[in-house]
Amino acid sequence: MKKITMSNIENFVYLLDRDNTVFNDISWVEPIFISMIRAYQKDENLNITTNNSYIRSMILQNYTPQNTYSPIENISTRMGLEKISTHLSSIMLKNFTNLSQEDKTDLEHYIQYLFLELMNNVADHAHSPVGGYTMSQYYPNQKKIQFSITDRGVAFLENLQLNFSNIHSEEEAIFKALEKGITSTRQLMYGQPKNAGYGLYAMFEILKMTGGRFVIISNDTLVRYENEKYVTKVLTTPWKGVVVTFEFFEANIEYDMDHFKRNYLWKIEEDDEDFF
Repeated sequence: MKKITMSNIENFVYLLDRDNTVFNDISWVEPIFISMIRAYQKDENLNITTNNSYIRSMILQNYTPQNTYSPIENISTRMGLEKISTHLSSIMLKNFTNLSQEDKTDLEHYIQYLFLELMNNVADHAHSPVGGYTMSQYYPNQKKIQFSITDRGVAFLENLQLNFSNIHSEEEAIFKALEKGITSTRQLMYGQPKNAGYGLYAMFEILKMTGGRFVIISNDTLVRYENEKYVTKVLTTPWKGVVVTFEFFEANIEYDMDHFKRNYLWKIEEDDEDFF
């Protein structure tokens, strides 16, 4: 029986083959693989068969409010994303019953911000024929949230080469995208890029601060961040597009969202003399 998680997803991408519509003998599966199956199914116009009730429920969208996971959502444009982000975070927050109101408010701000920024990235940059698919799940034993968003678009390298001609691999593109203020958009709003390049950078800073972890897949390359270390792998079976999945641990929040934005997201470097 297969257990498909963030930690071993590279071993199971081969299942998402154009001719494969059967996903049996899966005993455990996390949102990362659910979002990939849903995007794959939609892109290839496939009818999926599975003996796993969780996968089947997500594909058929059989969701009830008692679940510890959210319904899978489709992302195509920015329209309605704030509502989706609020909905996802409210589903996750109802499980954190032992938090003080202050901590619960902080947690809500963090996860809403993370969800929205990553969904904006897909809406702005993916160029995916099926948009993106996203879901989240709360794990009560570990007091953690896993959030995953997947598309079938052009991935990081092609996107970032619009502005950075010196990037030549998906691995270089992924690490470039984690830097502050990096964006591939050429659309301007008030003289600045429509997407200011904070999405993945903010995710990375928050996860570093809270002891979280992530997996990013871009076409044939996987980058994993865990225990303050990176692992990069070339996939034997490439994925078409991008997968971004992170795990966020509630217990490690030390600062409110305003503190994070001031001191991490919008921090002015000492050499930024012309900022004002």
